[in-house]
Amino acid sequence: MCGGRTLTIGDIHGCAQTFCRLLEIVQLEKSDTLYLLGDMIDRGPDSYGVIETILDLQMEGYDIRPIRGNHEDMMLLAVQSSVFEDLLEWLEQGGDATLRSYCVNHTQFLPEEHLRFLEGLPLYRITDKFVFAHAGIDCTLDDPFSPHGRHHILWDRSGIIDVGKLAGRRVVSGHTTRKLDDIRKSLRRNHIRIDNGVYISGVEGKGNLVCVDLESQQMWVQACIDEISH
Repeated sequence: MCGGRTLTIGDIHGCAQTFCRLLEIVQLEKSDTLYLLGDMIDRGPDSYGVIETILDLQMEGYDIRPIRGNHEDMMLLAVQSSVFEDLLEWLEQGGDATLRSYCVNHTQFLPEEHLRFLEGLPLYRITDKFVFAHAGIDCTLDDPFSPHGRHHILWDRSGIIDVGKLAGRRVVSGHTTRKLDDIRKSLRRNHIRIDNGVYISGVEGKGNLVCVDLESQQMWVQACIDEISH
């Protein structure tokens, strides 16, 4: 296959079985480029399995390009900080499920290979047509990618985008859960938002993992098949 697809998947949140099933139905090829929009960990039962799957795919030669989400950021702060409240905040936001997936009871026992992977995640990625960021881009700044824009990139929920500040590029993000109909509508807009809340159950239009082909606007939807503890 020449000139593969530009694919993107939203917040996986530790749902490794759902992630692998989605990759099967998408029929991922080594000629494709797959952007992962952060929040690969926490909440779901198998954050370990998600990271292992990504590392294995990269090792096998698949072009997987993940970015950092606010949950990876919280986890790294919990690992690196001596402040107990930083650890507690992460645990309360789903980090407890991540530790269980590694079969450890403290961040000091997390594997170095996975921590290096998480530490190396960029805040954003830019192509000729798109900006990939976990939450959003602060287009009120003269330079939205300066350190002043960091919090916005990881945490914003406003959805406000000025493509004039981004040289006409459209923004692709996760972070804020959207119903499937809203995700489909966003595919034609300047801000494509594809987090469907894979870990959410009992809410109509949510509870799926979504993959989008950004060129054709084809969308694949996989219902969560992981067991989520609430």
